[in-house]
Amino acid sequence: MIQGAGHSAENLMLRLKPHYRSGQDNLAEDFFAPCLAASRLYRRMSGYFSSAALLTWSEGLLRLGNQSGLEIRLIASPEIPAGDLATLAALNDEVERKRYRAVLVDSVLDDIAKLAAEPGEKSVRARIFAWLIANERLKLKFAFAAHVEGAGLFHEKMGVFNLDSGARLAFTGSANETARGHRRNYESIDVYRDWVPTEVGRVETKVEQFEETWADLAPGLDVLPPSAEVIARLKAVAPVSPPADIGIDVAPVDPRWRHQDEAADAFMQAKSGILEMATGTGKTRTAIKILTRLISENRIDTAIVTTDGTDLLDQWSVELEAWSQESGTGWLILRQYETNRQAAEYLLDPRKALIVVSRSQLARILEPLRADITRRAFIIHDEVHGLGVPALVGTLAGRHSEFGWRLGLSATPERAYDQTGNEFIASELGDTLYRFPLERAIARGVLAEFDYLPLAYDLTSGDRDRLQAIYARKAARLREGRPMTNEEIWTEIAKVYKTAEMKPEVYRNFLDERPETLDRSIIFVETREYGEQVLEIIDEHTNRYRTYYADDDRDHLIAFARGEIACLVTCHRISQGIDIQSLNAVVLFASARARLETVQRIGRCLRSDPARPSKRALVIDFVRPPAPGEFMANADQDRAAWLGQLATTRKGDEDGA
Repeated sequence: MIQGAGHSAENLMLRLKPHYRSGQDNLAEDFFAPCLAASRLYRRMSGYFSSAALLTWSEGLLRLGNQSGLEIRLIASPEIPAGDLATLAALNDEVERKRYRAVLVDSVLDDIAKLAAEPGEKSVRARIFAWLIANERLKLKFAFAAHVEGAGLFHEKMGVFNLDSGARLAFTGSANETARGHRRNYESIDVYRDWVPTEVGRVETKVEQFEETWADLAPGLDVLPPSAEVIARLKAVAPVSPPADIGIDVAPVDPRWRHQDEAADAFMQAKSGILEMATGTGKTRTAIKILTRLISENRIDTAIVTTDGTDLLDQWSVELEAWSQESGTGWLILRQYETNRQAAEYLLDPRKALIVVSRSQLARILEPLRADITRRAFIIHDEVHGLGVPALVGTLAGRHSEFGWRLGLSATPERAYDQTGNEFIASELGDTLYRFPLERAIARGVLAEFDYLPLAYDLTSGDRDRLQAIYARKAARLREGRPMTNEEIWTEIAKVYKTAEMKPEVYRNFLDERPETLDRSIIFVETREYGEQVLEIIDEHTNRYRTYYADDDRDHLIAFARGEIACLVTCHRISQGIDIQSLNAVVLFASARARLETVQRIGRCLRSDPARPSKRALVIDFVRPPAPGEFMANADQDRAAWLGQLATTRKGDEDGA
């Protein structure tokens, strides 16, 4: 698969329509080409094919997709001459009928094998087809209708794309993948997307129908693969690489993404430790590369992926389902979080199974595992800083020591002001093995450059009263003999600054001059109540906004990802586990002194967008100037100095090469 190809998949998901029709749409350019280019697997059932039609279809498919990592599975009906149809009709014995159908299947491909050895334009097409078959880019079966006596052609037309992002889409309709089918015929197709809740069932149905047919289990159909002999004949005439004049090259690995292999190599050597990689640089893909290597080298029998938050757990599940299908490992992907309850199934037989589990339920998985299982097991902690919370330090201490392979992933693995938590993470998983920070990612072109815009604000008398109340509460608790911890004090003081009364008015004045910055923006606030003030300001400029505070707002997140709304107001929940390349800006009403939260949040808009190679993001922040008599930089000023310096990083800078 081409590195970074998932970016185009995310972009496609945002703009894909539910229906395409000739006249108002160009089926080739608007639907098939972008879907093929953004996919890892394409399953297709489409009418009848002669040898000439197969050649035209293969060439057209490659011209549209130009995707070196795409696997195609095609179920077609062979075009049967009238004489052969009569012979089939006259055969009463089903075994003889099946044997004759196999001869017809091979004859279609034999014609192509012979053509590939001859000169001329058609021979180029034949060699392209042979190359696809020889390299298992195209897997082909033929279907014969047998549902009634004298059945006609298998003529079902549908397809399923597995996108690089892990999402799936299905379509049904009249279009064939030929130049005539896409451009000259008047055709229409209906599209179903599994990231749209109401369409999930339709996608599942089409996947089941295809797989049932592919396995020759569909009632009323006889489905046959080509014989091993005819496949061998095609391989014998296949070129070593696809003909250059079709423009299909096996793409080299994009050097921008070499850090993934470097990180994987570091882990394979150490067997345990943490990969510190900036948001958007492919932590998940790197972990899956490691998983694939461990399986291929027969070093593990089972694996566990754990993290926090439904969004992130869902993303892992989708990615791993796609990996399992694509890799052919046959591993079972199970889930234990929210309403998913598959821990018992996993524990019954963990071999060749991977479970995605929330960290709060991890102990339930680890306790029953025997030592002989864990010695050949791989555990992945995503957003590993979450492992160090006090509740888990008590329940998971010592649980990782018997795992043969232990991996932590995070953009910022250090827990701020929590030495105990940091020491616990290091004792369970090991030290940081590899770093690929934001500045290197921007300099290498993996992430977008950005502008940093600090907006000045100050504390009001109301804010100062709230601070004074915190100090009064601290004194009262001390007198009562139950003093506030430093963390409690810092948290309460920080909340005053995150919800400072002047910030909304400062933002209102800014939007009066720069309303365009609302488009494709995420605004981070500390509380729902504070967010209401911000919503009133946004409403003065647009009604294309929504909130995302809880699971019942999930449809708002989907609408934002698809571009149906322009602006999303949210809290910390969205800091992790969202990948929207079209995002232009983040607004930081709430930002912590520790860099962890800020890195996660600005990382939302720094992801590169293939649709806009020159994308430049915008980070809007609120910074309190020094008060009279203050000689040390406050938290806002520290953050502003860091982000301001980071914003000067340019693609190609020497230290990011």
